[in-house]
Amino acid sequence: MSCDIKSIKKRADFVNLSKKGVASPQKGLVLQAISSIDKSNNKFIRFGVTATKKIGNAVVRNKCKRKLRALAKEVLVLYAKENSDYVLIARKATFERNISLLKSDLINALKEIKHIKQGL
Repeated sequence: MSCDIKSIKKRADFVNLSKKGVASPQKGLVLQAISSIDKSNNKFIRFGVTATKKIGNAVVRNKCKRKLRALAKEVLVLYAKENSDYVLIARKATFERNISLLKSDLINALKEIKHIKQGL
């Protein structure tokens, strides 16, 4: 069975993750993660993306969120632990940062918080 990737939409889930989860700040992004306990046999990864007004106007924030969404769909499927929730938070550097550098930031963050799949 393959792993489903879903998005986090409810504010309560974002708040829960920020309070109870672990975080790894990197140069281009901040990753927050928490493992979910799922009694069913479903395998999933949920992620959310956020950008505050501190990083710029709406155009800058939207561009950063698009970058992080594309990055999450590419990287989390390959490297992230199943049955976990992740939030990627944009930083000021996200807008100018190269996508390959953001990818290495995300992989390093997963390694730092020990949320990387076994065997990698």
